[in-house]
Amino acid sequence: MSSDEFICGVAEGFYGRPWVTAQRHRLFDWMQRWKLNTYLYAPKDDLKHRTRWRELYDETEVAELKNLINECHARKIKFLYAIAPGLDFRSDDPRDLEALLQKTKQVLDLGCHHFALLYDDLEIVLATRLIEHPAAVAKDQAATANQLFHALRNSVQSASLIFCPTEYCARKAVPSVKDSAYLRTLGAELDPQIGFFWTGPEIVSETISVESIRELREVIRRKPVLWDNLHANDYDLRRIYLGPYSGRSLELRGELAGIMSNPNCEFEANFVPLHTLAAYAHAKESYDPRAAYLEALAEWEHEWKTAGPAITARELEVLADCLYLPHEFGPRGQAPLAALAEHFRNASNPDSKAARSFHDFIAEYDSLFQKMPALINRDLFHSLLRHAWELNEELQLLKAYLAWLGSKPAPGAKFFSAHHRPGIYRGGFVAALQRLLPTDDEGVLSHRSSTDSKT
Repeated sequence: MSSDEFICGVAEGFYGRPWVTAQRHRLFDWMQRWKLNTYLYAPKDDLKHRTRWRELYDETEVAELKNLINECHARKIKFLYAIAPGLDFRSDDPRDLEALLQKTKQVLDLGCHHFALLYDDLEIVLATRLIEHPAAVAKDQAATANQLFHALRNSVQSASLIFCPTEYCARKAVPSVKDSAYLRTLGAELDPQIGFFWTGPEIVSETISVESIRELREVIRRKPVLWDNLHANDYDLRRIYLGPYSGRSLELRGELAGIMSNPNCEFEANFVPLHTLAAYAHAKESYDPRAAYLEALAEWEHEWKTAGPAITARELEVLADCLYLPHEFGPRGQAPLAALAEHFRNASNPDSKAARSFHDFIAEYDSLFQKMPALINRDLFHSLLRHAWELNEELQLLKAYLAWLGSKPAPGAKFFSAHHRPGIYRGGFVAALQRLLPTDDEGVLSHRSSTDSKT
């Protein structure tokens, strides 16, 4: 991997069930078609990647890894193998370094020449030490990374390594990016040829400015590789993201060494996110996320073949605009929300323009939902069914509720329907916890006074 090559591709780096071999081969099909050049193997719940990192792969696992590596090579896709020993790595015990070198050598011998060393999500493990001795923590991690890198280079001259820090976004940098002793020490101590992962201002960054990356570059003394969690959903499995790659200007590419998307856990949901990432990566003079999204939906339509009536790209747009991005809905998702809010403000008119608009949306969504069970691609169907079903339940409940409001119920009357069972609807322990949280409409927590709690 040459130092001036812009790497761009997919990081299988989420918490949850790792993708299976068949899904990864489909991913490589997509990547080859869209000219994405790098795949990072880093599933958090592969036990031998993180929790039991010291253990070598058995014969069956070796065969599967070798198959993936060979498949990538055949498609001219770089295979990066990541290992995350930070949960219990002892920098003062030479046996742990030896275990790390042996594990990576096993993968190196399978034909993988590109690696990543991850120290993310260790705040609880490091706790006091990271707060009180950040430079010392950074020195230990850098020393391990340097030893691993040099061992890899001694075996294969073209071998590469990318490092993921514990402070991997601006929010985690203490007290700030430019004043973080941890980040500055890494910048000084890491071999200049070792890459550096970064997620932006946040773990899941809505936007990433050129200025923020330039500030980081001064601290870590290299261009970072963006580990982009824009479409990651492992932190909230009630959500899934079908929207476009956005919030990053084309100018940002010049400040980065690469971009790796860590997307939805549900493999089939990642067609549009990765299609639009590729469009961004290869854009020449301009990039329009919405235009790239609509183009991707038109291509994705071919994956939605059914044993019955056809599902159209326009119908997909309805669903995908409702399941868009962490911080926003698409236009066709925003419109029914605005219509419903307008109707509730003027509930005296059950046949208002806003009400008709909302009912039109329900009818359009229902058309898609009724066709989905006939999808031939059952993996696609099951990836999205839970989310599509939940949306359908809410819409049908609202439809019944709006009809009830139109009957002009008496003040204080209670609504009942076959779809709404008080005590079960929106129930469960997590829902009970959420109802206790003092949040505003944006989900921001605040202090609730004793007076507020009584109202």
